[in-house]
Amino acid sequence: MASIAIAASVVTPGAAFAADGGPDPAPAEVCSGGWRKNVYCYKATHIGKGPVYKDGPGGTMVITRTTAEKVGSSVTGTAGVTVDYAVAQAKAEISKESAREVSWSTDHQYRRNVASGRYGNTQYGSWGHSATWEKYYELPNCRKSQRTSGGVKVVNKAVGFRYWETRS
Repeated sequence: MASIAIAASVVTPGAAFAADGGPDPAPAEVCSGGWRKNVYCYKATHIGKGPVYKDGPGGTMVITRTTAEKVGSSVTGTAGVTVDYAVAQAKAEISKESAREVSWSTDHQYRRNVASGRYGNTQYGSWGHSATWEKYYELPNCRKSQRTSGGVKVVNKAVGFRYWETRS
């Protein structure tokens, strides 16, 4: 009579799957579950405040800004992150100059040649960043659940005019 051998293996949490070619699991405590928040996908942008000046067609556009203004960082959406959290993340990840609010009151003159047949447009503001925020519950298997997200605008201490041209 022939005998049959049966082999059994037990995989314990934290054991590697290298024997079968599968991925190693996350190190212990990396995905321990719980509420998390994140700000990501930063993009440099101008956050304008006040009127948009338009001149043309063609010629030279000269603007002197004399009014005092201020512009602040903002967060859109509900049940997400605070402006303070978004500014702290931006300071750590992209610019130490990120701020909750920036203001200006000194005169600033801007001169720009406008292409023939086009209109020059300009607006004063902060050279900051836009980004996306998310708040989610992290499951022990590292998957996200109950995710909400929204937009973030973080102002920077660097201020100035943004210029663009249009056909009308």
